[in-house]
Amino acid sequence: MKTNYIKFTLLLFVLASCSNGLTKIPSGKKIDNRLVGVWTGSEQDQQIEGAQKMWEMTRNNDGTFLLNFKIITKGESDEHTETGNWWVKNGKFYEFHEDSGETDIYKYEVLDENRIKFR
Repeated sequence: MKTNYIKFTLLLFVLASCSNGLTKIPSGKKIDNRLVGVWTGSEQDQQIEGAQKMWEMTRNNDGTFLLNFKIITKGESDEHTETGNWWVKNGKFYEFHEDSGETDIYKYEVLDENRIKFR
């Protein structure tokens, strides 16, 4: 009977630790499993007047990412790719870009399984 109680308690602990969707990766940082996968987005005139931006980001469960950007300004298009690492901490999303050495930080909210809001 005591053995079953210990197994049940251990199972509850494991389930509780997984319920928030966070996983600790080898670097010691945490990722939100809901953000893993291929995500696309776009914006028009938000950062640069007259510019349309489109992107596709692949976030891997090891905390790495691949980001493909396309920017169209005055009929001219420019494409580039960025790589880096991502993680979450205290409700914020961190995105370290290897090329620039800079980290972007956003508050994020998972709206549903297909949409995330970044601020």
